[in-house]
Amino acid sequence: MISATASRKERIVAHAKEIGFDLVGVAGAQPFLSDERIFKERVASGLLADWHYPDQIVERTCRPAQVLPGAKSIICTATSYLTDAVPHDPYAPGLRGAISSYAWGKDYHHVIGARLRELAAFIEREFEGERCIACVDTGPMVDRAAAVRAGIGWFGKNANLLTRDFGSWVFLGELITTLELPTDEPLVKSCGQCVECIARCPTGAIGANGSVDARRCISDLTQSRRPVPRELRAAIGNRLWGCDDCQTVCPVNERKELAAKSRARAEFEPLPQIGTSMDLVAVLGMTTSQFRAWFGPTAMAWRGKAALQRNAAVALGNSRDSRAVEPLIAALSDRKALVRGHAAWALGQLHNQCRGALSQRAQASLHSLLARERDEWVREEATAALEMLDDERQELA
Repeated sequence: MISATASRKERIVAHAKEIGFDLVGVAGAQPFLSDERIFKERVASGLLADWHYPDQIVERTCRPAQVLPGAKSIICTATSYLTDAVPHDPYAPGLRGAISSYAWGKDYHHVIGARLRELAAFIEREFEGERCIACVDTGPMVDRAAAVRAGIGWFGKNANLLTRDFGSWVFLGELITTLELPTDEPLVKSCGQCVECIARCPTGAIGANGSVDARRCISDLTQSRRPVPRELRAAIGNRLWGCDDCQTVCPVNERKELAAKSRARAEFEPLPQIGTSMDLVAVLGMTTSQFRAWFGPTAMAWRGKAALQRNAAVALGNSRDSRAVEPLIAALSDRKALVRGHAAWALGQLHNQCRGALSQRAQASLHSLLARERDEWVREEATAALEMLDDERQELA
Protein backbone atom coordinates (compact mmCIF):
# COMPACT_ATOMS: atom_id res chain seq x y z
CA MET A 1 0.00 0.00 0.00
CA ILE A 2 1.35 3.43 -0.99
CA SER A 3 1.72 5.84 1.94
CA ALA A 4 0.09 9.27 1.80
CA THR A 5 3.46 11.02 1.53
CA ALA A 6 4.61 8.66 -1.26
CA SER A 7 1.37 9.31 -3.10
CA ARG A 8 1.95 13.05 -2.79
CA LYS A 9 5.41 12.66 -4.22
CA GLU A 10 4.19 10.57 -7.17
CA ARG A 11 1.61 13.20 -8.07
CA ILE A 12 4.15 16.00 -7.86
CA VAL A 13 6.78 14.17 -9.91
CA ALA A 14 4.22 13.26 -12.56
CA HIS A 15 3.04 16.85 -12.83
CA ALA A 16 6.62 18.15 -12.96
CA LYS A 17 7.36 15.90 -15.92
CA GLU A 18 4.14 16.90 -17.64
CA ILE A 19 5.17 20.55 -17.63
CA GLY A 20 8.63 19.86 -19.05
CA PHE A 21 11.12 18.81 -16.38
CA ASP A 22 13.20 15.81 -17.45
CA LEU A 23 14.54 14.68 -14.08
CA VAL A 24 12.94 15.16 -10.67
CA GLY A 25 14.23 14.20 -7.23
CA VAL A 26 13.54 15.14 -3.63
CA ALA A 27 16.08 16.09 -0.99
CA GLY A 28 15.65 16.88 2.66
CA ALA A 29 15.91 20.56 3.64
CA GLN A 30 18.67 20.13 6.21
CA PRO A 31 21.53 22.67 6.02
CA PHE A 32 24.32 21.96 3.52
CA LEU A 33 27.05 22.44 6.10
CA SER A 34 29.88 20.71 4.23
CA ASP A 35 29.10 22.67 1.06
CA GLU A 36 28.91 25.89 3.11
CA ARG A 37 32.41 25.28 4.46
CA ILE A 38 33.82 24.60 0.98
CA PHE A 39 31.97 27.62 -0.43
CA LYS A 40 33.48 29.93 2.19
CA GLU A 41 36.97 28.48 1.68
CA ARG A 42 36.80 29.14 -2.05
CA VAL A 43 35.54 32.68 -1.53
CA ALA A 44 38.40 33.32 0.91
CA SER A 45 40.97 31.91 -1.52
CA GLY A 46 39.84 34.25 -4.29
CA LEU A 47 38.66 31.49 -6.61
CA LEU A 48 35.32 33.23 -7.18
CA ALA A 49 37.00 36.39 -8.50
CA ASP A 50 34.43 39.19 -8.95
CA TRP A 51 31.43 37.13 -7.81
CA HIS A 52 30.37 38.75 -4.54
CA TYR A 53 29.48 36.25 -1.80
CA PRO A 54 29.72 37.61 1.74
CA ASP A 55 29.30 35.06 4.54
CA GLN A 56 25.65 35.88 5.15
CA ILE A 57 24.77 35.19 1.51
CA VAL A 58 26.71 31.91 1.54
CA GLU A 59 24.92 30.84 4.70
CA ARG A 60 21.51 31.73 3.26
CA THR A 61 22.12 29.68 0.11
CA CYS A 62 23.22 26.68 2.18
CA ARG A 63 20.45 26.78 4.81
CA PRO A 64 17.02 26.31 3.21
CA ALA A 65 15.14 27.19 6.41
CA GLN A 66 16.61 30.71 6.24
CA VAL A 67 14.98 31.12 2.84
CA LEU A 68 11.68 29.48 3.79
CA PRO A 69 10.98 29.03 7.52
CA GLY A 70 9.50 25.60 8.11
CA ALA A 71 11.14 24.10 4.99
CA LYS A 72 11.03 20.31 4.99
CA SER A 73 11.81 19.26 1.43
CA ILE A 74 13.61 20.45 -1.71
CA ILE A 75 12.11 19.33 -5.02
CA CYS A 76 15.04 19.31 -7.44
CA THR A 77 14.65 19.34 -11.22
CA ALA A 78 16.92 19.04 -14.23
CA THR A 79 15.95 19.99 -17.77
CA SER A 80 18.03 19.03 -20.77
CA TYR A 81 18.94 21.84 -23.15
CA LEU A 82 20.77 19.64 -25.62
CA THR A 83 19.64 20.03 -29.24
CA ASP A 84 20.84 18.78 -32.61
CA ALA A 85 22.52 22.13 -33.34
CA VAL A 86 26.25 21.78 -34.04
CA PRO A 87 28.41 24.18 -32.00
CA HIS A 88 30.78 26.54 -33.80
CA ASP A 89 34.49 25.69 -33.53
CA PRO A 90 35.83 28.15 -30.92
CA TYR A 91 39.24 28.24 -32.58
CA ALA A 92 38.16 28.58 -36.21
CA PRO A 93 39.64 31.66 -37.94
CA GLY A 94 37.30 34.28 -39.36
CA LEU A 95 34.70 36.75 -38.22
CA ARG A 96 32.21 34.46 -36.44
CA GLY A 97 32.09 34.18 -32.66
CA ALA A 98 31.08 30.97 -30.90
CA ILE A 99 28.19 30.96 -28.42
CA SER A 100 28.01 28.52 -25.52
CA SER A 101 25.12 26.14 -26.14
CA TYR A 102 23.32 27.04 -22.90
CA ALA A 103 23.01 30.65 -24.07
CA TRP A 104 21.94 30.50 -27.72
CA GLY A 105 18.26 29.86 -26.92
CA LYS A 106 15.77 31.66 -24.71
CA ASP A 107 16.96 32.75 -21.28
CA TYR A 108 16.69 29.64 -19.12
CA HIS A 109 16.03 31.72 -16.01
CA HIS A 110 12.68 32.71 -17.49
CA VAL A 111 11.82 29.32 -19.00
CA ILE A 112 12.72 27.21 -15.94
CA GLY A 113 11.43 29.86 -13.54
CA ALA A 114 7.99 29.83 -15.18
CA ARG A 115 7.80 26.04 -14.93
CA LEU A 116 8.83 26.09 -11.29
CA ARG A 117 6.16 28.66 -10.51
CA GLU A 118 3.62 26.46 -12.25
CA LEU A 119 4.72 23.49 -10.15
CA ALA A 120 4.59 25.60 -6.99
CA ALA A 121 1.04 26.69 -7.81
CA PHE A 122 0.05 23.04 -8.29
CA ILE A 123 1.49 22.09 -4.89
CA GLU A 124 -0.07 25.00 -3.05
CA ARG A 125 -3.42 24.30 -4.71
CA GLU A 126 -3.38 20.55 -4.03
CA PHE A 127 -1.93 20.71 -0.51
CA GLU A 128 -3.59 23.56 1.33
CA GLY A 129 -1.43 25.60 3.65
CA GLU A 130 1.89 24.47 2.16
CA ARG A 131 4.33 27.01 0.77
CA CYS A 132 7.04 26.93 -1.89
CA ILE A 133 9.90 29.16 -3.06
CA ALA A 134 11.38 28.69 -6.54
CA CYS A 135 15.13 28.92 -7.16
CA VAL A 136 16.90 29.08 -10.54
CA ASP A 137 20.66 29.48 -10.69
CA THR A 138 20.96 32.96 -9.17
CA GLY A 139 18.32 32.19 -6.53
CA PRO A 140 19.00 31.39 -2.86
CA MET A 141 19.96 27.71 -3.23
CA VAL A 142 23.15 25.71 -3.72
CA ASP A 143 21.55 24.03 -6.68
CA ARG A 144 24.20 21.44 -7.56
CA ALA A 145 24.57 20.31 -3.94
CA ALA A 146 20.80 19.95 -3.65
CA ALA A 147 20.64 17.98 -6.91
CA VAL A 148 23.36 15.63 -5.66
CA ARG A 149 21.46 15.08 -2.40
CA ALA A 150 18.28 14.40 -4.40
CA GLY A 151 19.93 11.74 -6.59
CA ILE A 152 19.69 13.83 -9.78
CA GLY A 153 23.41 13.49 -10.51
CA TRP A 154 26.93 13.71 -9.12
CA PHE A 155 29.63 16.36 -8.99
CA GLY A 156 31.98 16.20 -11.95
CA LYS A 157 35.60 17.17 -11.52
CA ASN A 158 34.82 20.33 -13.50
CA ALA A 159 32.27 21.30 -10.78
CA ASN A 160 29.35 20.66 -13.15
CA LEU A 161 26.54 18.35 -12.14
CA LEU A 162 26.60 15.17 -14.24
CA THR A 163 23.43 13.16 -14.84
CA ARG A 164 23.18 9.65 -16.24
CA ASP A 165 20.64 10.53 -18.91
CA PHE A 166 21.83 13.96 -20.10
CA GLY A 167 25.33 14.43 -18.80
CA SER A 168 25.88 18.02 -17.69
CA TRP A 169 23.74 19.50 -20.50
CA VAL A 170 21.00 20.40 -18.03
CA PHE A 171 19.47 23.43 -16.34
CA LEU A 172 18.78 22.99 -12.64
CA GLY A 173 15.86 24.39 -10.69
CA GLU A 174 14.49 23.81 -7.20
CA LEU A 175 11.43 24.33 -5.09
CA ILE A 176 12.02 24.70 -1.38
CA THR A 177 8.76 23.65 0.26
CA THR A 178 7.14 23.18 3.65
CA LEU A 179 5.56 19.98 2.30
CA GLU A 180 7.15 16.85 3.75
CA LEU A 181 8.01 14.29 1.05
CA PRO A 182 9.98 11.02 0.90
CA THR A 183 13.56 11.76 -0.14
CA ASP A 184 15.64 10.11 -2.86
CA GLU A 185 19.01 8.51 -2.32
CA PRO A 186 22.17 10.15 -3.73
CA LEU A 187 23.75 8.29 -6.65
CA VAL A 188 26.75 6.09 -5.90
CA LYS A 189 28.68 7.52 -8.81
CA SER A 190 31.82 9.55 -9.51
CA CYS A 191 34.19 10.45 -12.34
CA GLY A 192 36.66 7.83 -11.17
CA GLN A 193 40.15 8.32 -12.59
CA CYS A 194 39.02 10.44 -15.56
CA VAL A 195 40.72 13.85 -15.73
CA GLU A 196 39.82 14.87 -19.29
CA CYS A 197 38.18 18.15 -18.23
CA ILE A 198 41.18 19.13 -16.11
CA ALA A 199 43.68 18.28 -18.83
CA ARG A 200 41.77 19.98 -21.64
CA CYS A 201 40.75 23.26 -19.98
CA PRO A 202 42.28 25.95 -22.24
CA THR A 203 43.45 28.11 -19.33
CA GLY A 204 44.11 25.50 -16.62
CA ALA A 205 41.22 26.80 -14.52
CA ILE A 206 40.08 23.46 -13.11
CA GLY A 207 41.74 22.22 -9.92
CA ALA A 208 42.28 18.62 -8.91
CA ASN A 209 39.84 19.04 -5.99
CA GLY A 210 36.82 19.89 -8.16
CA SER A 211 37.29 23.63 -7.85
CA VAL A 212 37.23 26.12 -10.71
CA ASP A 213 39.26 29.32 -10.62
CA ALA A 214 36.91 32.01 -11.95
CA ARG A 215 39.94 34.24 -12.53
CA ARG A 216 40.98 31.88 -15.33
CA CYS A 217 37.73 30.22 -16.44
CA ILE A 218 36.81 31.47 -19.94
CA SER A 219 33.09 31.24 -19.21
CA ASP A 220 33.56 33.56 -16.22
CA LEU A 221 35.94 35.86 -18.09
CA THR A 222 33.37 36.48 -20.82
CA GLN A 223 30.86 37.47 -18.13
CA SER A 224 33.17 39.64 -16.03
CA ARG A 225 32.89 43.44 -15.95
CA ARG A 226 36.67 43.78 -15.91
CA PRO A 227 39.29 43.63 -18.67
CA VAL A 228 40.27 40.12 -19.69
CA PRO A 229 43.82 39.45 -18.44
CA ARG A 230 46.17 39.93 -21.38
CA GLU A 231 47.85 36.56 -20.93
CA LEU A 232 44.51 34.72 -21.22
CA ARG A 233 43.06 36.48 -24.27
CA ALA A 234 44.58 34.24 -26.92
CA ALA A 235 43.07 31.17 -25.22
CA ILE A 236 39.57 32.61 -25.67
CA GLY A 237 39.77 32.02 -29.42
CA ASN A 238 36.68 33.31 -31.18
CA ARG A 239 34.31 32.80 -28.24
CA LEU A 240 31.76 35.58 -27.88
CA TRP A 241 30.12 34.10 -24.78
CA GLY A 242 30.92 31.19 -22.53
CA CYS A 243 33.01 28.07 -22.98
CA ASP A 244 31.88 24.44 -23.26
CA ASP A 245 35.29 22.75 -23.45
CA CYS A 246 35.11 21.01 -20.07
CA GLN A 247 31.72 19.63 -21.13
CA THR A 248 32.52 18.61 -24.70
CA VAL A 249 35.58 16.56 -23.67
CA CYS A 250 33.69 14.73 -20.89
CA PRO A 251 33.04 11.07 -21.80
CA VAL A 252 29.65 11.26 -20.07
CA ASN A 253 28.62 14.07 -22.42
CA GLU A 254 28.62 12.46 -25.87
CA ARG A 255 26.30 14.87 -27.71
CA LYS A 256 24.95 12.53 -30.39
CA GLU A 257 23.98 9.83 -27.92
CA LEU A 258 22.43 12.22 -25.42
CA ALA A 259 20.64 14.36 -28.02
CA ALA A 260 18.61 11.31 -28.99
CA LYS A 261 17.28 11.13 -25.41
CA SER A 262 16.71 14.85 -24.98
CA ARG A 263 13.20 16.27 -25.04
CA ALA A 264 14.57 19.82 -25.18
CA ARG A 265 11.82 22.13 -26.27
CA ALA A 266 12.03 24.80 -28.95
CA GLU A 267 12.95 27.33 -26.22
CA PHE A 268 16.51 26.02 -26.16
CA GLU A 269 17.08 25.82 -29.92
CA PRO A 270 19.36 28.57 -31.27
CA LEU A 271 17.36 31.75 -31.74
CA PRO A 272 17.27 33.04 -35.34
CA GLN A 273 19.17 36.23 -34.52
CA ILE A 274 21.80 34.32 -32.52
CA GLY A 275 22.49 30.93 -34.10
CA THR A 276 25.44 28.94 -32.82
CA SER A 277 27.78 31.81 -33.71
CA MET A 278 27.47 35.53 -34.44
CA ASP A 279 28.99 38.12 -36.73
CA LEU A 280 31.70 39.62 -34.52
CA VAL A 281 31.96 42.83 -36.52
CA ALA A 282 28.23 43.41 -36.13
CA VAL A 283 28.42 42.83 -32.37
CA LEU A 284 31.43 45.12 -31.98
CA GLY A 285 29.58 47.98 -33.67
CA MET A 286 26.03 47.26 -32.48
CA THR A 287 23.69 49.96 -31.24
CA THR A 288 21.80 49.74 -27.96
CA SER A 289 18.59 48.86 -29.80
CA GLN A 290 20.39 46.08 -31.68
CA PHE A 291 21.82 44.77 -28.41
CA ARG A 292 18.33 44.58 -26.93
CA ALA A 293 16.82 42.94 -30.02
CA TRP A 294 19.57 40.37 -30.46
CA PHE A 295 20.52 39.52 -26.90
CA GLY A 296 17.54 40.64 -24.82
CA PRO A 297 15.72 37.27 -25.02
CA THR A 298 18.86 35.33 -24.04
CA ALA A 299 20.94 34.72 -20.91
CA MET A 300 23.70 36.88 -22.43
CA ALA A 301 22.02 40.24 -21.90
CA TRP A 302 22.51 40.62 -18.16
CA ARG A 303 26.12 41.91 -18.30
CA GLY A 304 25.23 44.61 -20.79
CA LYS A 305 26.40 45.74 -24.19
CA ALA A 306 30.00 46.69 -23.39
CA ALA A 307 30.94 43.21 -22.10
CA LEU A 308 29.80 41.58 -25.34
CA GLN A 309 31.63 44.20 -27.41
CA ARG A 310 34.77 43.59 -25.37
CA ASN A 311 34.42 39.87 -26.08
CA ALA A 312 33.93 40.58 -29.78
CA ALA A 313 37.11 42.66 -29.84
CA VAL A 314 39.12 39.87 -28.21
CA ALA A 315 37.67 37.31 -30.63
CA LEU A 316 38.50 39.55 -33.62
CA GLY A 317 42.03 39.87 -32.30
CA ASN A 318 42.25 36.08 -32.48
CA SER A 319 40.54 35.89 -35.88
CA ARG A 320 43.69 35.89 -38.04
CA ASP A 321 41.58 37.83 -40.53
CA SER A 322 42.63 41.20 -41.99
CA ARG A 323 38.96 42.15 -42.45
CA ALA A 324 38.83 42.68 -38.67
CA VAL A 325 41.29 45.59 -38.76
CA GLU A 326 38.99 48.40 -39.95
CA PRO A 327 36.14 47.57 -37.50
CA LEU A 328 38.69 47.48 -34.68
CA ILE A 329 40.06 50.88 -35.71
CA ALA A 330 36.50 52.23 -35.55
CA ALA A 331 36.10 50.71 -32.07
CA LEU A 332 39.03 52.78 -30.79
CA SER A 333 36.50 55.64 -30.64
CA ASP A 334 33.94 53.71 -28.57
CA ARG A 335 32.78 55.65 -25.51
CA LYS A 336 33.57 52.69 -23.21
CA ALA A 337 37.19 52.28 -22.12
CA LEU A 338 36.59 48.53 -21.81
CA VAL A 339 35.92 48.35 -25.56
CA ARG A 340 38.67 50.78 -26.63
CA GLY A 341 41.36 48.94 -24.69
CA HIS A 342 40.52 45.51 -26.04
CA ALA A 343 40.19 46.87 -29.58
CA ALA A 344 43.71 48.31 -29.24
CA TRP A 345 45.04 44.94 -28.05
CA ALA A 346 43.29 43.19 -30.93
CA LEU A 347 45.00 45.42 -33.51
CA GLY A 348 48.35 44.49 -32.05
CA GLN A 349 47.37 40.82 -32.02
CA LEU A 350 46.61 41.05 -35.74
CA HIS A 351 50.10 42.32 -36.52
CA ASN A 352 50.73 39.47 -38.96
CA GLN A 353 47.64 40.49 -40.92
CA CYS A 354 48.50 44.22 -40.89
CA ARG A 355 50.59 44.70 -44.01
CA GLY A 356 51.47 47.80 -46.02
CA ALA A 357 48.80 50.49 -45.97
CA LEU A 358 46.72 48.47 -43.49
CA SER A 359 49.61 48.42 -41.04
CA GLN A 360 50.09 52.16 -41.43
CA ARG A 361 46.36 52.75 -40.82
CA ALA A 362 46.45 50.63 -37.66
CA GLN A 363 49.54 52.39 -36.33
CA ALA A 364 48.22 55.87 -37.12
CA SER A 365 44.93 55.06 -35.41
CA LEU A 366 46.68 53.80 -32.29
CA HIS A 367 48.91 56.89 -32.17
CA SER A 368 45.79 59.03 -32.53
CA LEU A 369 44.18 57.12 -29.65
CA LEU A 370 47.21 57.76 -27.44
CA ALA A 371 47.10 61.47 -28.25
CA ARG A 372 43.55 61.83 -26.94
CA GLU A 373 43.17 58.99 -24.43
CA ARG A 374 43.03 59.79 -20.72
CA ASP A 375 42.35 56.28 -19.36
CA GLU A 376 45.68 54.87 -18.18
CA TRP A 377 44.73 51.25 -18.82
CA VAL A 378 43.67 52.01 -22.40
CA ARG A 379 46.97 53.85 -22.94
CA GLU A 380 48.87 50.78 -21.74
CA GLU A 381 46.96 48.57 -24.18
CA ALA A 382 47.58 50.95 -27.09
CA THR A 383 51.30 51.20 -26.28
CA ALA A 384 51.64 47.40 -26.12
CA ALA A 385 49.77 47.08 -29.43
CA LEU A 386 52.07 49.60 -31.13
CA GLU A 387 55.09 47.65 -29.92
CA MET A 388 53.66 44.54 -31.59
CA LEU A 389 53.10 46.40 -34.87
CA ASP A 390 56.54 48.04 -34.73
CA ASP A 391 58.20 44.66 -34.21
CA GLU A 392 56.39 43.33 -37.27
CA ARG A 393 57.50 46.28 -39.43
CA GLN A 394 61.12 45.81 -38.36
CA GLU A 395 60.96 42.12 -39.26
CA LEU A 396 59.66 43.00 -42.73
CA ALA A 397 62.21 45.78 -43.31
